[in-house]
Amino acid sequence: MNGSIFLWMTKDIPCLAYSFSRLRHLYMNDLVHSLEDIGLPPFLQELGSVAIALLDENGSVLAANQGFLRLAPPRDASDQSWDVRSLFVNPRLEDIKALVPYHGGALLLYRGILNIAIGDQPCRSLQGHIYRWQEGRLLVAAEHDVEGLEVLGATVMQLNEELTETQRQLLRANRELKRNEATIRELMQTDPLTGVGNRRRLDEALADEVERSQRYQHALCLLMTDLDHFKDVNDYHGHTVGDEVLKQFALLLSEHCRQSDLVARFGGEEFVILLPDTLLEDAVACAERIRQQLESQPLVGQVGRVTASFGVAMLDRDEESGDLMRRVDQALYRSKKEGRNRVTQSVVAGQNAVPDVGCC
Repeated sequence: MNGSIFLWMTKDIPCLAYSFSRLRHLYMNDLVHSLEDIGLPPFLQELGSVAIALLDENGSVLAANQGFLRLAPPRDASDQSWDVRSLFVNPRLEDIKALVPYHGGALLLYRGILNIAIGDQPCRSLQGHIYRWQEGRLLVAAEHDVEGLEVLGATVMQLNEELTETQRQLLRANRELKRNEATIRELMQTDPLTGVGNRRRLDEALADEVERSQRYQHALCLLMTDLDHFKDVNDYHGHTVGDEVLKQFALLLSEHCRQSDLVARFGGEEFVILLPDTLLEDAVACAERIRQQLESQPLVGQVGRVTASFGVAMLDRDEESGDLMRRVDQALYRSKKEGRNRVTQSVVAGQNAVPDVGCC
């Protein structure tokens, strides 16, 4: 660097430089025993942001400025020479002394990061230079700008707070996204008129329940119902009243179901109830209760008496969801064919039919 060796440059203070000829002269002078002897300016002797020390061949401090004293104070105030070899963790002083000087015999031995540990305190990293001096001595100059570190620390804390707030915002956004996804999924699986499940919801739930029933050998029943002569309701009272009848019918079905059951609109005036962990006789009894209440209590006043037909089936061993759906549909068709306002059960070999109930 134009014939000069730099000890270090701080942020606000001009760099301290020695001409190579001056250092060479001092290097050859046997009277160098202190920082004053090497011409250290007074302001650098008092400077706290740059640590400068002259060490003897055993790693003991011969002289040091205020910055070095702040970094590694002597154990005793009266101690004029103290060993600091253990201070240098990486690189070690022994390793530095063995280095070949830079630039073909120049005094600079090392330039880079100095990892320094003081007692049980955390290791600190300083940027510094180490020069070879006469009689095995070493001149150490390193920067530990506390103000700069404080600014850096404050910046890191601010960034950490901003990162934390960003993470909070992401978590809130993620929760909102999940709520929105759940809402969208619910809308996609809900019949907009009656508020019960739609065909998509039924297909997914039926497939899951069939798989669970087959795996754990649990009973599973399906109930299908269809309002009788519903076309007449629309023709005589209009579609608005017909929609209200469908809403009230869906509400009636839901009132007769458990939380684990699923009511779904299959299409038009047809509804299906999925009954997990339910035996055939219990499913038939559920259908009969709904039929009797519907028969005795009008859904909508101006319409009057409305009835419905029912088909019920219980899943057979190794039966698939499509087969179960076909059987319950056949049972419903049988109810309508035989006069409506009745319950018909579909029974396969090995299942016990419910007495006094139509069967197919």
